[in-house]
Amino acid sequence: MAVVEPLVELSFAAAQGYASCKAELAGLAASSFSQDAAPQQLRCMEQQLVQRLQAAHDLVHSALSSQIHRCLTQCGWPPPVVPPKAGSAGTAPAAAAGTSGSSSSGELFSPAQAAETNQLQRLMLALTRLQLVSQQEQIAAAVQSGGGGDAPLLWAAAELAAPLNAQLAELFGASGRGSPGDVNNPDLLLGTVHRLALENGRRIDFLQAVVQALELHGAYHIGVEFTRALRDGVKQLLRTYKLPEVAAAGTRELWLAWIDALIAFEGSLGRSGLLGCYWEVADARDLPVLLLRGSTLSVFGEDPAWLDAWLEAEAAAAVKQVEAILYSEAGWGPGQTLLLEDGRPAWHADLWPPKAAEELVSLVESLLDKLRFIPQPEAQERYLAGAVGAVLQQAHGRISRMLHQADLFKDFTSETSLLRVCMCVCFCHYVEQQLQELHDDAQVMVTRILDSQQQQQQYQENNIQHAGQDQQQQHALPNGNDHRLNNSSWQAAGQQQQQPNGPMAAPVAAAAAAPGGSGQQQEGYTSRGALFKASSESLPALAAEGQLWSSGVVSGDLQPGLAWLAGLLEKMSGHLDKGCFRQAWSAAAAAINRELFNNVACEALFSDAGALQLMIDAHALMSVFGRYTPRPQAHFRELRDAVALLNLQQQQADFVKQAHFGEIRDAVALLNLQQADFVKQAVAAASRAPNAAEVLKSVGVYHLDPELADTVMSLRMYKP
Repeated sequence: MAVVEPLVELSFAAAQGYASCKAELAGLAASSFSQDAAPQQLRCMEQQLVQRLQAAHDLVHSALSSQIHRCLTQCGWPPPVVPPKAGSAGTAPAAAAGTSGSSSSGELFSPAQAAETNQLQRLMLALTRLQLVSQQEQIAAAVQSGGGGDAPLLWAAAELAAPLNAQLAELFGASGRGSPGDVNNPDLLLGTVHRLALENGRRIDFLQAVVQALELHGAYHIGVEFTRALRDGVKQLLRTYKLPEVAAAGTRELWLAWIDALIAFEGSLGRSGLLGCYWEVADARDLPVLLLRGSTLSVFGEDPAWLDAWLEAEAAAAVKQVEAILYSEAGWGPGQTLLLEDGRPAWHADLWPPKAAEELVSLVESLLDKLRFIPQPEAQERYLAGAVGAVLQQAHGRISRMLHQADLFKDFTSETSLLRVCMCVCFCHYVEQQLQELHDDAQVMVTRILDSQQQQQQYQENNIQHAGQDQQQQHALPNGNDHRLNNSSWQAAGQQQQQPNGPMAAPVAAAAAAPGGSGQQQEGYTSRGALFKASSESLPALAAEGQLWSSGVVSGDLQPGLAWLAGLLEKMSGHLDKGCFRQAWSAAAAAINRELFNNVACEALFSDAGALQLMIDAHALMSVFGRYTPRPQAHFRELRDAVALLNLQQQQADFVKQAHFGEIRDAVALLNLQQADFVKQAVAAASRAPNAAEVLKSVGVYHLDPELADTVMSLRMYKP
């Protein structure tokens, strides 16, 4: 007692003097000379004063620490570290609780030790005051922010944990089969630390009065600081003993065992409230990021070799899981989301994921949860690329191979193949949607990976082939309106519609929508130019041959194509979600629009009856898409404009609709000849009017420029 009181008073005076001298030195240095202009002798004197201040500070700190150690010993501290027998801790850290031995007898800080306890409080108060002036800026920032993993550890808690950490190092440092420090049994060490924090945190509650006396209770609690100090002891054990031993063992399974054990350890601390989280914590993922910055897993980011070994093990295990997910037939069945649907068809649902998509997202989530334990930005970046990136690359490669195989065999329409392709589309859509909500940095990394993969797609051959075909077309749509079904145009269409359709879904949605069969069905229709230049006298003969319905409504050559298209869309609507199906049928409509415009409206010669027949066929085609959109004509803009040009004012001639089939041509010619000549002169290259675009709009043509309009009208044959 005779030593403690003078030491406490001295420490108070030393703390005040230390803070005052530092402030005065800083003021003199700022007001007298710049650092370069100050005389050498003055700079030497400043350094000597700083060293003397630091020496005095260290002397007071050492004296306080020595007296605190003496008081703790008198109070029965530290409690004995008696871990359970090897193997009895199991996998749960809390299993080590209840085997505390004599430390649970209540002898620590008992009422009989009131004098020693009072001395300990005063010494801890003096030590904390000294820390407050030594780390004034850091502690002030911690108080302002409410504490967290970045707040300086209280020296008082470090004094309490130091003897326990020494015992832990002695007991668990050396590794040996069956010994407490066996590297194959991380749960024994971590369970013991959890038990020590849980049991003794309550015993030192009386020291919270020190924190409150210095008005630090808004950011600090002595029990939480004690747990942080014990956790720092575990981190030192990892650096010195355990991680080098795991690296020497060289097995991926051992790395993952330690990672899982450390995550469970952090979660057990959080659930017990030992990290200052006083709401319900189900596991470590519910802990605030600030509390995880000082986690035991942060040690892995301190050494690139340890981080590389962890990432290699994590990536290898995750890739195996991806293979099990994607190569399983059960993985392509309905996921939990589909089981909860209320009977709605797929194309009415926002998402329609297979089971494999949900399992992959769950795997990525588990990997991203571990990212929160790594405080170093560089290590986080490496983890994202090494672990999460490996999973997404594996999944992307598998999906791409499945679709490339379907593309090679052009097998999009069989029931089995169509179902698998549609499931791949929904798989990609669901994964991308979920990734956008997981982690901002992860989403950036995902985009980078997929963009790199996109450049290696096997669809370049198709693009080159389409480009060659385009060069042979004399009257094709401009490049800006090119909606041919290939990868690049599909991606552009997706960007225009601002759909959540990224590079993963781009090629597969195009494959699902590609009307390859429809194109074959239409081949006869687009090659029958005679159908459109036929006179009214020859139409009955064509109808008799089956090229027209007997009612004169839809061309016979087009009927199989429309039936095939309607059936394909019906099948796809049962397997694609709302966004993907809309993009699929929109892409199909764009391809058909381009095909009919380029190869019919810009190639065939049209009589009056032929122009009318094209209008009838176009309306029938648009009606196929009318089930899925209230305005199907908006997806056939060029074809619709061409029909309007070829059938000028025909919709206004009501009596024509009542005329006999053979009289249609003459009636239309009489009504249209004058206006048709006017528009034709306005758009012709030789006599093009300055207001040609306005002239086109006046007759309902809004999307064709005068050059294309001239091309269409040059193919129109009128009765002389």
